[in-house]
Amino acid sequence: MLQWLALLAVILFVVSSFLTRRFMKDEGAYEKGKFILYKSRSDAFPLILAGWAIIYFINEFFHLTYSQFQDAILIAVLSVYIIQFVYLLKYRKQYQ
Repeated sequence: MLQWLALLAVILFVVSSFLTRRFMKDEGAYEKGKFILYKSRSDAFPLILAGWAIIYFINEFFHLTYSQFQDAILIAVLSVYIIQFVYLLKYRKQYQ
């Protein structure tokens, strides 16, 4: 089950990464585009610590295997990038 979630997270990451790169190419050179990128990244990336803490406590109580731990870290990191993309869409609509 965790492997399917990891695969889904990778697919969503690739799509969001492509669309973020396209936004950076089209609007990232201007001041408003830079502000939107900065705002979305600064709101999303503190969630890496929250994800790490959740995985740490799950591992303390349920003792994940190494492969489960790897999948959980992959899901946490890629989820932050996906959340950053959602913030990017939100701020793009808000500031345009």
